[in-house]
Amino acid sequence: MSIIELNPTNCQNCYKCIRECPIKAIAFKDGRAKIIDKECILCGICVQSCPQNAKYIRNDVDAVKALLQTGKPVYASIAPSWQGWYDTDEFGVISAALKKLGFAGVEETAIGAAETSREYAELMEKGSMKNIIGTACSSVVMLIERKYPELVKALSPVSSPMMAHARLMRETYGDIKVVFIGPCLSKKDEAADPLAGGLVNLALTFSSLDRWLGEEGITFGTADNSVLGVKNRKARFYPKRGGILATIPAEKFGKYRPMAVDGIFRCIELFDAMKNGELENVFVEANICAGSCLGGPIMRMGGKRSMLLEDRITDHALSHDVRYAPTAESQFSHPRVFANRADKTPMPSEEDIKKILARIGKYTPEQELNCGSCGYPNCRAKAIAVYQGKADINMCLPFFRARAENMSNMVMEHSPNAIIAFDHDLLVQELNPTAEEMFCISAADSINMPISEFYGETAFEDAKRSGKPVIKKARLFSNNHSVEETFIYIKEHNMYLAFVKDISGDEKRQEELAELRAHTIDTAQQVIDKQMRVAQEIASLLGETTAETKVALTNLKRSMSGEAGNTPR
Repeated sequence: MSIIELNPTNCQNCYKCIRECPIKAIAFKDGRAKIIDKECILCGICVQSCPQNAKYIRNDVDAVKALLQTGKPVYASIAPSWQGWYDTDEFGVISAALKKLGFAGVEETAIGAAETSREYAELMEKGSMKNIIGTACSSVVMLIERKYPELVKALSPVSSPMMAHARLMRETYGDIKVVFIGPCLSKKDEAADPLAGGLVNLALTFSSLDRWLGEEGITFGTADNSVLGVKNRKARFYPKRGGILATIPAEKFGKYRPMAVDGIFRCIELFDAMKNGELENVFVEANICAGSCLGGPIMRMGGKRSMLLEDRITDHALSHDVRYAPTAESQFSHPRVFANRADKTPMPSEEDIKKILARIGKYTPEQELNCGSCGYPNCRAKAIAVYQGKADINMCLPFFRARAENMSNMVMEHSPNAIIAFDHDLLVQELNPTAEEMFCISAADSINMPISEFYGETAFEDAKRSGKPVIKKARLFSNNHSVEETFIYIKEHNMYLAFVKDISGDEKRQEELAELRAHTIDTAQQVIDKQMRVAQEIASLLGETTAETKVALTNLKRSMSGEAGNTPR
């Protein structure tokens, strides 16, 4: 099941998600956008940018509830950005609320962050890697594994703070389940990735936790007095820009020059430089989100501003730091394995690209507008996406708009009927040559002016009120021609269309046909009358002959009968 899911009924083909996606991990098929899971790095930009709320984040609360019903203790690891999300320094109230939901224990992920930083320092002391990319950001790992496989060897082979803390809790508390709670979507993927460690069962976002608490009627109140704190308080710096670097003593960097980069485009720029061999002996702290975890997708969607939250994250002791959690006193090895997960998508030849571009009317470079309305940076990138099955050829808005306009212009130009577009005040906005001829007006003089033929016409209002076309017959003042008028109201644009068909020729033909029909009937009647007279004359003649024959035969019969009566016996 995808972590970012689509509500297809809301998707309105605006291509904004494709336009905003930095790595174009969104396909457009069958009139709908679809996340390409094997390419997506779960930065959350598409969810946040969708104006129709067509994308939403998978809610794993039900899965966590099921985990709580297994009978095994479930521990929560809370990301250090909790101070920015909840606007409080009292971790005890969060712990108390989570324990009401059924969690057996609640600790800060910062405990694991201290372990991750310790291993980073040891790695740099060894000095065996050319460059080191250190990150707590699962999206950075996904970006490198999927788009920069050449840099997999530069990823520090150290578990993230989330996974390191899960190991500490499992080693300390025994056979337990672990749920991570934070501001990130990609932690859901890391929790499910066996290469990441497989020590976290599920990951929730702060927002889904809040909804769950609201459904249960649980609010932050009395603090949990048994909650335990963090030993290395600098580890709470992790969600800030440069936070990882701040947790490592300067002398531990050795030959490596520390660098911090946040924001996906800056990450891409840096990784391009590393891939091209432009950097050497650097330790890079990388975060996909601008502002690091304090600018994570859930923080952004929740209206949080990372720059205003950074001052909240300090290394000052909090009230629950008076006693350290047992996990904060432990040390373990936290290895991490990475893989080349780049998708081997076929690339089109130059000939293939030209053929695709030709289908949308682009035969020369000058015709490639590179407007980006389809979501891709230029026409060639869109053609490549079409070849790879990610994009629909019909996504080129300028081409299809121009084609539609050309078709519309052809209809307007050559229609035998008058076509007039009026605004809501019945002022002409457009008319075709037939209308100019029919109403004896010119387009240049008529735009934004009324047409006298339609003064007092009530059909416009009737069409608006009924929502249906109104059809009527009328006679033009200018030439007394009969016309059939169709009035349409376009609600979306608050304007009217009038189609006027000259039916004078039709009426004349009807009259001629009626005359012809009457003449034919009259002629037929005359023929019938004449035939009747002939028939009557023939019948009369036939009647006289028959009578004479009948008389002759009767006489013959009588004669024959008389002869028979006189025969001797």
